[in-house]
Amino acid sequence: MKRASIAWSAVICCGILLQHDAWAQSRSSVTKKSSAATSSRSRLEDPEFESDSSTRSRYRTADPFDEEAGGRIRQTSQGDTTLPPLYDYGYDDPPPIRSDLPPLRSYSLDPIVEAPSTAASYSVEPNQLWAHRSGVWADFLFAKVRGTDVTYATPVDGTLSTSVPLGPQAVTGFDYQPGYRIGGAWAIDCGSSITANYMSYQTSTEDNAHLAGGGGTFFRADTVLPGTLNVAADSLTAKAFNYVDIQTADLNFKSLLWYGDCYSVNYVLGAKYSHLDQQFNARYSVLGKTNVDTEVDFDGAGPRVGLEGERFFPNSGFMTYSKGALNLLCGGSSAKYLQTNVFTGIQGQTSLSQGRVVFMPELELGAGWQNCTGRFRVTAGYYVAGWFNMLSTPEYLSTVRTDQNSFEHQIKTLTLDGMTLRAEYRY
Repeated sequence: MKRASIAWSAVICCGILLQHDAWAQSRSSVTKKSSAATSSRSRLEDPEFESDSSTRSRYRTADPFDEEAGGRIRQTSQGDTTLPPLYDYGYDDPPPIRSDLPPLRSYSLDPIVEAPSTAASYSVEPNQLWAHRSGVWADFLFAKVRGTDVTYATPVDGTLSTSVPLGPQAVTGFDYQPGYRIGGAWAIDCGSSITANYMSYQTSTEDNAHLAGGGGTFFRADTVLPGTLNVAADSLTAKAFNYVDIQTADLNFKSLLWYGDCYSVNYVLGAKYSHLDQQFNARYSVLGKTNVDTEVDFDGAGPRVGLEGERFFPNSGFMTYSKGALNLLCGGSSAKYLQTNVFTGIQGQTSLSQGRVVFMPELELGAGWQNCTGRFRVTAGYYVAGWFNMLSTPEYLSTVRTDQNSFEHQIKTLTLDGMTLRAEYRY
């Protein structure tokens, strides 16, 4: 019994010693963990902490955004930079949360700014009324040329040089005749274009004069040379033919000067070429058949400048327009004269060639209509053009008959005016 009591006492003492040893070991482990956590917190709380380069650190700095480094993460070493797992801190004593750390930063991309365009600054919609568009057109002209009428015969009361007029003079006067213009435009952009035009106009007139005879009235030939016989007893008939051919062509650069939603004004810079051909022929009865033939030509080219304006009425499609241009044509005139008689042959001939600078203004006013897309347009207007400082048939005949050996420079003006009707397709 005594031995049994001693044995149980020894067992109980061993158990107490073993329990005390286990408790001491557990307490030591917790102390070590708490010390490691405290060391970690001290490393996190020190923003200036940098590990020794010889030591492999497992930590980053407490402040990952360094102001001096421009917001880039600074690493304490080249070793492993991962933070220790959460369970290494211990649940009983977690690291404190810092309140002095900078707030999380948010970044936004700057808007993309395109480089300024070097193209034209016009912002145009497909149906802007003022915008330039490529196209082609054709014009019908119904016009009259003025300044080339020739008085070719005058009734007189006898066959003497002192005979006086006794009736209306015979004149080759021009009337309205058709012609045409064609052209096109190539739009460089919505504010400028290249345009080209060609005009062709030809007109002629013929006149016949007759006297009954026996009344003492005869025709005096007004276009024959003054040194030849111009009236005789058989001068009872006369006729004349007059012809004018006008050809012009121009090439232009056209660009916007002013514009708005319902109007546009463009300036025009270019060059123009003009050719005028005048022919005259007269037939008289003066001791047989006496003929007079003349031809006067002009060719010239030079610069042109002008303005073109349009006023639109968008809700109806109607529009008005005006065009004006000044042309300076540098060229030359040539002329020749020939008089013949059926019995005596050539009674006189001469020719002339001289340089001239011709001033040619143009003006056109009108109205029209276009469809809703502006592709098809019809316009009608009045057109007038003048050729100043020209050599014309009446001027040349007057010079020849006044003094065949002296061709004084005279100023003569030819004009062309009439109605125009245009059909235009633009794209």
